Amino acid sequence: MEIQKIKDVVILRLTSQDLAAPQETSEIVEQLLTVDGERKFVADLSAIDQISSLQVGAVVTLHLLCYENLAILKLAGVHERVKTVLKLVGLHRIMEMHHGPDVARASFGESASESE
Repeated sequence: MEIQKIKDVVILRLTSQDLAAPQETSEIVEQLLTVDGERKFVADLSAIDQISSLQVGAVVTLHLLCYENLAILKLAGVHERVKTVLKLVGLHRIMEMHHGPDVARASFGESASESE
């Protein structure tokens, strides 16, 4: 997983391996939430062109972690095949999906912390 922070948005560039090891990935995100106090996340799934049920569960887990910590997780760069699976399980109803990470980041609006 590659982690990048732009202003107050954390971009997680996830791979199939990151979602296949949900416990490790969840621990990293949990630390970003609880220790670093991050509240805005974009999960960039552009490196994932197919997704298993375990990996869908990992995405749901990340969403729940954020939700429980009053944070928001948006998806970006979702391939059509992956989007179809996520829609089949209803994730499009609870998570925003954007064309790319820049669009997802911009969807949070102007940051109050731009003066950092």
